Amino acid sequence: MAGGGAAAAMLCILLILAFFDRSESRGPCDPLVPEYCILPFPSSFYTIPAETTTGLQVNFSIDTFPTDVLGRRTDPAEWNTFDGFSPFPSILAYFVDLNDSNLPPHWDISRSLLDTSPTVLLNAKTGQLLPHFAELDNAANQPEKALMIWPSQRLEDDVTYIVALRFLLNGAGPVEPSYAFQSLRDNVSTSNPDIEYRREEFEAMFATLQNAGIARNSLQLAWNFHTASFECLTKRLLFARDDSFERVGDAGPDYTLSQVNDSFSENIFRFIRGYMQVPYYTSTPFPGAHLILDSNGLPVYQGQATAMFTVLVPWSVANGSISQARIVQYGHGLFGTQDEVMDGYLQEQANEHGYLLAACDWWGMAQEDLVAIVPMLSYNISNFRIIPDRLTQGVVNALLLMKMLKGKLAKDPNLTFDGRAIINPELANFYGNSLGGIMGEVYMASTTDVINGVLGVTGGPFGLLLPRSEDFLPYAVGFHVLFDETVEYISIIALANMIWSRLEPNAYMASITQNPLPGTPTHTVLYQYGLGDAQVNLLGLYSVARSAGAVMFESNVREQFYLSDGEIVTESLFGFSFIPDNATVTKGAVAVGFSCGAPPEPTDNIPPNKDFDTHNGPRETKSAQDQMYLFFEYGEIHNLCAGPCQCDTQKN
Repeated sequence: MAGGGAAAAMLCILLILAFFDRSESRGPCDPLVPEYCILPFPSSFYTIPAETTTGLQVNFSIDTFPTDVLGRRTDPAEWNTFDGFSPFPSILAYFVDLNDSNLPPHWDISRSLLDTSPTVLLNAKTGQLLPHFAELDNAANQPEKALMIWPSQRLEDDVTYIVALRFLLNGAGPVEPSYAFQSLRDNVSTSNPDIEYRREEFEAMFATLQNAGIARNSLQLAWNFHTASFECLTKRLLFARDDSFERVGDAGPDYTLSQVNDSFSENIFRFIRGYMQVPYYTSTPFPGAHLILDSNGLPVYQGQATAMFTVLVPWSVANGSISQARIVQYGHGLFGTQDEVMDGYLQEQANEHGYLLAACDWWGMAQEDLVAIVPMLSYNISNFRIIPDRLTQGVVNALLLMKMLKGKLAKDPNLTFDGRAIINPELANFYGNSLGGIMGEVYMASTTDVINGVLGVTGGPFGLLLPRSEDFLPYAVGFHVLFDETVEYISIIALANMIWSRLEPNAYMASITQNPLPGTPTHTVLYQYGLGDAQVNLLGLYSVARSAGAVMFESNVREQFYLSDGEIVTESLFGFSFIPDNATVTKGAVAVGFSCGAPPEPTDNIPPNKDFDTHNGPRETKSAQDQMYLFFEYGEIHNLCAGPCQCDTQKN
């Protein structure tokens, strides 16, 4: 252990020295993978010393990124605001004609920790081997395929990680290392400064790997990267949250009501639509806007914007059968609207349990944002920041809505019946599905007004989810036209994943139940998901749930997968602790899966069969609804299934 610690410390020192020794004429491409400039990714080759929290700054050249079919390069300006790489990165490399037969698969991640694993992910600070899975990118079904490595859970902030590859095979046998890597591995001098400046860094890296049992002469490729600081990832949202809270006060923003309709439906007595005045921090309050930042990279208040909201009062609360309502703020799905809160199954639950339902749009990925996002994906990836930037405002709006519901709106005459104020500010929860569950990760990590939340069919990061989602395919058409070469296409998705990390589960998934954001309590969450989900893949659910320290009940369902030879394998659910089915959980996180009758999922990074899509199954299942009710009402998570949970509607 002493030797490993010394080597790790030396690596960190040499990394910094190596950065300071870099020539200003350094080329735009990491020579380790000569076929593709951007690979391997992420890589310390693309960081330089800077006065940041990590002491580093990402420094992509405009010539580093893939060229689109029109010959244009992507402007790296936004990427270069990071002080390291995403803590849940798409780790990419490339070898010609690579065979995936011995890669550690996602259904048995434990194989990544074996001495025979061809892929190694190692914490350079501690020398710890990290569980992961590896796969070839088969999303486009093209002969050129990137090697993709996914950590089993979020990495630590501000830490150097080493990726090492060995025992890899192609059609001719073991793959050959590139000239650049072989020169570093075998101490062969070159005239290439982009190789030579890294020698001390790589010598320390080889020593760290040797201490972990990975022989230098077995390596076919190895490199390192440094993750961004927590401050870099979260400071924009945290500043906007805290600044907006200070501006509106504890009672929440001002508002006006535009509609109050009674006898709305069989289950809802009163429909309320209104507009709240929210502080905004983007160039405009409209789709396509970007955050206005000061010299410290913090959002700048731009004025007041109008954000629509919806509130539904059930009959049971209006007539006094249930004297006080429980606020349940709902998060809608991808490119949807707050009208989703009016779905029939939600209305039924509201009336049965006395939920006062409320919702606003997820600015950034709501229906209205398509007018900006589709052209951006089709013509100008340089402007990808408009998605996370406007999502920042969207999360601020959602947080302000809850503050208003518990404050000013709770005293509104339209929420008083026969002198009875129906809102109890102490009874407040969050429930989101699909995008609402995904963005619910950010909401639950940053809310100061809600402690318990249910995140349905959630997952992350987006880089893992998108190729496996039927939802993404229509919007990816223009994206794929721009970058028609398969490896470059998946590289662009990896780069998008990095930009997204500031406002998606990537940065926040580990701060919901532990390591909370500054000024924020810890929270308790229930994850509900379905096998065979063709829109939000269960691998994304496992990633966020493991990162939150979630447990599973011992009878939890397990997915099966078809292998290419026709064999069916059952997943191991690596990384989860299992508790008795009769256990009660009141703190932390629990993940509960539902089998909805879908066939086994494909092993590759493609969506399951959409004809058997189970995306809506868990939310429409009575045992899942009752599980949520007991959690909201009593703060307890129970297993209500006699054995593995089944959806009420079976797809087979």
